[in-house]
This record gives sequence, structure tokens and C-alpha cells, in this order.
Amino acid sequence: MGWTQTELSPALAGLIPQAGTPTSYGIPLAWENAQFFADWFYSIELTPEQAALVEEVLGEIPAPCCDDNSVYSCCCTKNGKICNLTRSARGLARWLVTVRGFGGQELKAAVEEWLRFLKPDYHLARALEEQGLDPADYGFAPHEAYESCYARQCEAPLDAGGCGGMGLVVLLAEPETPSCCQGEGG
Repeated sequence: MGWTQTELSPALAGLIPQAGTPTSYGIPLAWENAQFFADWFYSIELTPEQAALVEEVLGEIPAPCCDDNSVYSCCCTKNGKICNLTRSARGLARWLVTVRGFGGQELKAAVEEWLRFLKPDYHLARALEEQGLDPADYGFAPHEAYESCYARQCEAPLDAGGCGGMGLVVLLAEPETPSCCQGEGG
């Protein structure tokens, strides 16, 4: 990306956290955390009260992969599945309420920060639109273009704007093509 957030709009300064940014829960933001957070979705049990809190808070946050749904009930859940983008957010939420004792506002802020880190183009385009600005003027498509579920990007890696897959292993990055296979006749 050849832009800075302050070049986009002074009001967007700080919207997208960078890798290594410290968090309120003590784990700096990193792509590699996606697997840990996603694993917590299955390994951390919630009490009924904690489950209700997670459902309430995550039910208020639009899923950046399909924002007509919430992070709590993304479009995949209608088919009994869950993508790794939302699984990582829901796993992080489970850990935050059980280990760190986060309440509603803290929980919402932490999960939103994680999602802005994972899907920066979606969040920047959406923020520009909310300010009445055209994302195209800044080199972005409308925020809907970054909704990976509707672009059939559920199995695309997170760094490629996808959902990171639907399996137990979070797809973080596009596999590199070996040098022997690059170019013609490879």
C-alpha cells in the first residue's frame, strides 16, 4: 500500500493497527495469532453468562467478510460452518472473557481492533463511505468489494483478503511459487 491513513483522511488516523501494535490484553497484533485465536474457539468453554455476553457483544459487530451478518452469526453459520476469520474473532472473545475477564465495552473494542487488523481495506473503505467520501478517490473499491464470503473467497488466505479457509488450519498467506516454476514453461 502506497498510502498512509493520514493521507486518506485525518479522521482515519489510527484506524488500522499495524503488526506488533500492543493490545489491551497483552498480545501484540500479529498474523500468526489468527491460528491461536481460532483454536480457542473450540478449546475454551464458556459459562452460560459468558456465552450470553459474547453473543450480545459479537452480535453488534458486522462481520467484515459478510457485513449483513454479525461476527457472532456470519453467513457460514447458517450452514453449520465457520470461516477462520470469524472463528479467530470468536476464539479471541472467548479467551478475553474467560482469561482476562473482559466486559462488554472492552471485549467489543478488542475484537474490533483485531478485525481492523485482519481486514484493513474493508474497514478503510467503509470509514471513507461513512464520511461521505468515495473510496475510489483513494484507490479503494466500495467496502462490499472486500466482503470475502460474497466474492467466494472463503478458502483464500487472510493476507489475500479471504476468510482464511473453513478448516482447522488458518490459511494466512498465499503459498509462494518456487523460482523453478515461475515464468514460462516452469
